[in-house]
Amino acid sequence: MHTEQDKADFSQRLQTTLKLAGLDTLSGANLANRFNLRHPNQPVSTQAFHHWLTGRSIPTADKIDTLAKWLDTSPEWLRHGRMALDCGSVSADELLLLSYFRALPPEKRRALIVLLHQSG
Repeated sequence: MHTEQDKADFSQRLQTTLKLAGLDTLSGANLANRFNLRHPNQPVSTQAFHHWLTGRSIPTADKIDTLAKWLDTSPEWLRHGRMALDCGSVSADELLLLSYFRALPPEKRRALIVLLHQSG
């Protein structure tokens, strides 16, 4: 059973990912339709997608996998807010950058993520 905080956290990660993908201005109906094109065997309703966006529910694992593939992110990040890292491949500069990033307040972190996504 997911806690209310789990649902709110998932919702925030989904909204962030949609924003990074340039899809944050689409309606819930449009998002549900686009999702269903990628997950046709078990379509979701507009209401279900709205519940994901508003923190009222978390989709099943197969739907999270479809969301992750569609939105070019990892299922682990959508589910838990974590990404698997191969620490052996992280340079000293990357570790330094991560430490600076972690020191930023949340709103500046989001702004930096958006900036980096747009420039990439």
